[in-house]
Amino acid sequence: MYSIKKENTKVEVNLEVDAKEWEDAVQKTYEENKSKFNVEGFRKGHAPRKVIEKTYGDSVFFEDTINHLVNKTMNEVLDKEPDLEPVAMPTTQFESFTADGGLKMKILFEIVPDFKLCKYVDVPIEVHSAEATEKDVDNAVQRLLEDNAKFEEVEREAKNGDSLLIDFTGFMNGEEFDGGSATNYPLELGSHTFIDNFEDQLVGHKKGDIVDVKVTFPADYHAEEFQGKPVEFRVEINAVREKRLPTLDDKFISDTTEFETVEEYRKDVLAHIQTMKENDQEAEFQFNMREYLTNNTQIEIPEIMVDNNVFHEMDHMKQALEMYHLTLEDYLRQTGGGTIEDYVDRLKESTRRSIKVRYIYRKIIAENNIKVSDEELAEATKGMTKHEDIVRTDNELTLQKLYKFLEENNKKVVVKD
Repeated sequence: MYSIKKENTKVEVNLEVDAKEWEDAVQKTYEENKSKFNVEGFRKGHAPRKVIEKTYGDSVFFEDTINHLVNKTMNEVLDKEPDLEPVAMPTTQFESFTADGGLKMKILFEIVPDFKLCKYVDVPIEVHSAEATEKDVDNAVQRLLEDNAKFEEVEREAKNGDSLLIDFTGFMNGEEFDGGSATNYPLELGSHTFIDNFEDQLVGHKKGDIVDVKVTFPADYHAEEFQGKPVEFRVEINAVREKRLPTLDDKFISDTTEFETVEEYRKDVLAHIQTMKENDQEAEFQFNMREYLTNNTQIEIPEIMVDNNVFHEMDHMKQALEMYHLTLEDYLRQTGGGTIEDYVDRLKESTRRSIKVRYIYRKIIAENNIKVSDEELAEATKGMTKHEDIVRTDNELTLQKLYKFLEENNKKVVVKD
């Protein structure tokens, strides 16, 4: 006999088994497991229960009997209340047990949360424009010119946009440090390739000048020994080179691209940017829609689900880092990721949101009967033989249909850049 108590995502099943039920269950366990025991004087599988219990102990069948009772009860509970969907294996708590008095225990498990969806149709969702403009094309053309620019040495003071060839050596507390030197290094002023205001201090200098550049490493610099530390670089300028852009004409286009004229190239760039912007807008809509749904739907996610996911993610991360002979602590220190506790907190939050999104999507799919037809799935899985590949494809197609449903039933509000 059992009773069920539910509170939010937690379920407690109080199970009571009287002496007769317990004896019947132990006898059933004996019948199912007697072939596993070797008892002197009996053929394997033919030793009486009392003999096995005397040889191996009175409780030899108890663990399997309890597992049998738990599984039997769980099956009955879930058959009776199919809306209960466990998210992890149940745990047990024993209250009392005697051979004459029977068993009293609790079966505890957590279930998929029940929740109410927020409004998810006719919602204004902000996105950026998907319209490609001539300015976009101009910027793309400019990048092409920049990529094909040539640098010519000039005899004047350096300015932003110039490329310098420099030798430099770094010093901390008056001592040269490893990794802080190079010769004939090409540095474009204004590119912010180097830290702090390193490049600014070279503006106005010319070939042959030796400049002492003083900078401070950022507090979050990837190498811990340099974080927030002031250093000095002795820099010698070997050359000042001015950037010269090519002339944009049909010859340049035919020499550097698959097109023959500037007009053909610009048309293709416009079409390409248009496609990219449409794809970007679709991805932006999906992201903003997901954020809206997540922020406006209240769901209590069982902590055991979060903890299990975090455990597997951390284990996967540790295994990946082992290939590079790194611990998770080393990796976090080198990347400025904080402590293990910080990492776990971030992982828990992202995991919680990910689980929340999964259940929101699942409920929208169920409420609107969004599904992939047999014909669609057969077409998409031609040649597939593995069940897991077919299931994954089914899930991907269903998700695409969900995105389409949300896009068609909500309002895109275009915002200015």
